[in-house]
Amino acid sequence: MSEVIDSFHRTCNPAFVEKFYSIFLDADPRIRPLFKKTDFERQKGLLLHGMFVLLQYAEGKAVGEMAVERLGELHSRKRMNITPDMYPIWVDCLIKALAEKDPKFSPALEAKWRRALQKGIDVMMTKY
Repeated sequence: MSEVIDSFHRTCNPAFVEKFYSIFLDADPRIRPLFKKTDFERQKGLLLHGMFVLLQYAEGKAVGEMAVERLGELHSRKRMNITPDMYPIWVDCLIKALAEKDPKFSPALEAKWRRALQKGIDVMMTKY
C-alpha cells in the first residue's frame, strides 16, 4: 500500500487533476453532462480528497470508512445518481492519468492502485 500512497503524493498536483478530467469528461457521453454546473476549482480538490479517502479506507483506517460511506451516499441514486457501471470508467481514467503523470508508474503499481480503489468503490456501489 505504501507504493500507492507514494504514487498519490507524486501526482497530487494540478497537472494530474487536469489530465484526469481531460480524459474522464470524454470517456463516456453520460459524464460531461453531470459536470455542466460544476465549479471545477472546487471539484479538483474534491477529486484529490476522494482519492485520499479511498486510500485511507484501503488501509483500514476508521476515518476512511466513514468518508467512503458518506461518498457512497452522496453519489447514490438519491443524490447524484452515479450508476454503478460508471465507477469502472472513473477508475480506468484515473489509471490513464496516473500512467501519464507518475514517472514511477508500472503495471505492478497499476494493479496495486486498482486493488486499493476497488475496496472503497465496492462500498460506494452498495449505496446506490
